Amino acid sequence: MNENRFSELLAAYLDDAISGEETTELHEAVKGSELFRRQFQQETRLNVLMRETLAEQVELRALSHNVTPPGQYRLHRRLILAASAAVLLVSITAGYIVFKSSSDGMPGMGVCMNVSGSSGLTVIRDTQQYQAEPEFGFRVGDRIVCDAQTQAMLRLIDGSIVSMEPGAELVLNSDRPAITLQHGIAFFEIAPRRPGMLAFEVLTGNSTVAVMGTVFSVSASTHTELKVYEGSVKFTRKSDQAFVEVGSHQMATTEKFAVEELTQPSLEVTSLIPTDDLALNRGQPVTKDKWLKVEGKQRDSYLRFVIPQATKVHSAKLRLKQDVDSGKGTLRFFVGDHSDWTEDSLNGSNAPKCLQQVAQHKGIVGRGQLIEVDVSKADLTPGPITIVMTLDETDENDIWFASRESDSPPELILTLGK
Repeated sequence: MNENRFSELLAAYLDDAISGEETTELHEAVKGSELFRRQFQQETRLNVLMRETLAEQVELRALSHNVTPPGQYRLHRRLILAASAAVLLVSITAGYIVFKSSSDGMPGMGVCMNVSGSSGLTVIRDTQQYQAEPEFGFRVGDRIVCDAQTQAMLRLIDGSIVSMEPGAELVLNSDRPAITLQHGIAFFEIAPRRPGMLAFEVLTGNSTVAVMGTVFSVSASTHTELKVYEGSVKFTRKSDQAFVEVGSHQMATTEKFAVEELTQPSLEVTSLIPTDDLALNRGQPVTKDKWLKVEGKQRDSYLRFVIPQATKVHSAKLRLKQDVDSGKGTLRFFVGDHSDWTEDSLNGSNAPKCLQQVAQHKGIVGRGQLIEVDVSKADLTPGPITIVMTLDETDENDIWFASRESDSPPELILTLGK
């Protein structure tokens, strides 16, 4: 199961709008993946907290409009606490059922984001072969093969990005995640590991690369070549279990096994801040706010970035921080049909139309939460680009994000290379 499908099922479960078949599917996902299991636990806990907060808000509003006799107030308070406890008990019980009643199955590992070149991307699963296209779901145990004319980009269940170069072949060992690079070159942008998570591992015939979140490339042949562009990596040689720490803009090989500086790094990670960003409320610019607000049928937000000159963008992530007002629903991110606007000129009549959806985020966005979505599907050629952000939910589920004028502005994080 890919991450988008799991998010859909989890959102339906939290909204109590999940069918029996979908419940079984969610059971299997939580049983088969440590990442999904933890996400389920976190989201259910957060859902309980939000319901408790809403209950408290209802109580406070009632108290502000009515003078309640002390005895009735105490009864009212006990009823609210009992309801919150019931919600907590139901969530814990449901979580226990999900964990215990799930059936065994091979867990999902990720999804195909992009395939380019004159040939297809081959996936060998058990005795079957498949031609992977965008949105094709990978499973643990899949062997993925790029021929000499094919490049591919994969997104794993933990948010990590793997870019396979022509001739590369790898195996998805486990949803730890752990990958064996059989041969060829692959670029990795590993999502930061949360506390308690195991290191992401890339295995070759003669080495192990263990990381907690960084950007690097591995070339596997008769020996292994590692190049690190951001962060640090533990590089272990299998023959004698010797290891070295390879830092940013450094490299090492199993042949020499000595850390060297990268004189001309082939990858670079850069962070862009919007040149302009603005929310429209029913088509009218919200110019006095320092927030990007989204709400179904009323508020959309627009972010304009300028992509620098580069030969290739390997991946792109949009990072936003919730500020002031939290909510839930499906956030959708689109490429706008034009970028000929500024904060001073944008209005409902000239606002960019949504041309292509490139990412989405489902679920609760809590107070101060950072969200990060992969927008690598967008056309990231040099020049201006507009990202339009919408929210399906209405009423009190609007979400406010920090704008570029804040201390936590939006960021478009690009991995650039040759």
